[in-house]
Amino acid sequence: MINFYSFKNKSYILSLFLIVFTIIVIFFKGLNLGIDFKGGLNFEVQTQLNNKEISQIFKIIESDREILIKKEIGSDVYTIRIESGENNPSFIEEINKIINDNPDMKILLSEYIEPTFSSELIKNSIYALASSLFVIAFYVWIRFDWQFAVSGIFALIHDVFIAIGFMSLFNIEFNLTMIAALLLIAGYSINDTIVLFDRLRNITSDENNKDSFDLNVNNSIRLNLRRTILTSFTTILALICLVVLAPVNLTEMPIVFIFGVLIGTYSSLFLALGIVGDLNYEAVLKARDS
Repeated sequence: MINFYSFKNKSYILSLFLIVFTIIVIFFKGLNLGIDFKGGLNFEVQTQLNNKEISQIFKIIESDREILIKKEIGSDVYTIRIESGENNPSFIEEINKIINDNPDMKILLSEYIEPTFSSELIKNSIYALASSLFVIAFYVWIRFDWQFAVSGIFALIHDVFIAIGFMSLFNIEFNLTMIAALLLIAGYSINDTIVLFDRLRNITSDENNKDSFDLNVNNSIRLNLRRTILTSFTTILALICLVVLAPVNLTEMPIVFIFGVLIGTYSSLFLALGIVGDLNYEAVLKARDS
């Protein structure tokens, strides 16, 4: 049987590396904020032209606005995003005319998001993430001993933060869909961790159990390992189908969620219970026995 508990120090080093790497990536690259958070013009066009040919078409526009052109995965649809500026309504009409005059391009979507609205969205998204993490942390705190709560909260923040770093590293657009993905990652991660916490608590609560703490941890993981692997595998399998078959603008979310499932499984098996042990939960058990 794999001694999961013996890997705790190595998992600490790996997690520290991932956290530091994430901080560096976010500091130097930043987040690729979507139109939801930046404000501006958003167009979706269907065309067989390539990125370079589309860029040439938009070069006739006399404007210093930044234009980002991105092909959606597995489709002939391009997302064209243009930063906000003066006289946006007439600018939208100009873009629509350029696209409509080109027989090789078809408009699927045309929208404008005010910068004031996007700043409100940023604030509300931060509130949503923070309040969700707080509610989850509060539940773990009242459900288990404080060692479990601290460990669960750290593992939860660890998984969400590294997922944000993943988005920054691969320049995945950070929009409202990604906020939903982060909340899903948080829920998935803490669910698997709580199941392991509950298993460990049940094992250590047995008066006839005289095993060492590390053996109890390994037994807890062993009893749940089949469930964890099957749950992660079936979830990833469904997400891969979404990546392949999802409609436009929804392919990046399952990719981020796949990464979140992997990092959440890692933190549950190798990180969370190790932190519980290092917070001297074994002493709590001995005091309880005495």
